[in-house]
Amino acid sequence: MDRRLTVQRTLILDTVRDLLDHPTSQEVFEKVHEIYPSIGKATIYRNLNLLANEGKLLRIVGVEGPVHFDSTLKNHCHVECKICNKVFDIEFPLDEFIFTDIEKASGFKSIDHNLVLSGICPDCIDAALDGEGEE
Repeated sequence: MDRRLTVQRTLILDTVRDLLDHPTSQEVFEKVHEIYPSIGKATIYRNLNLLANEGKLLRIVGVEGPVHFDSTLKNHCHVECKICNKVFDIEFPLDEFIFTDIEKASGFKSIDHNLVLSGICPDCIDAALDGEGEE
């Protein structure tokens, strides 16, 4: 069901598009609240999930940490930093055969896929290396 874009929903969608860094619902709330102080967290959370369910946003769910949202709808991969909790796009061609192989091995029928790799981002690695010599 495609619902109409209300002023609040449009503001939330535009905020995710403007942030470009895969914001969490809390980050979207903080940014939207600056523009629209009367908006509540429940409204943000409900509309983010509604927009994701309608296919207007991607919901990025890692194993740990908060859910992030992405306005880039084309098929792509993500990496999640386990130190700063940021999520980044990776422009890497996905071999669609891997999903067929996973279906064969697991018996599951794939409906959708969301590939999220976990690790440590370059900024956090550099920060850790910079701090190694200090004692």
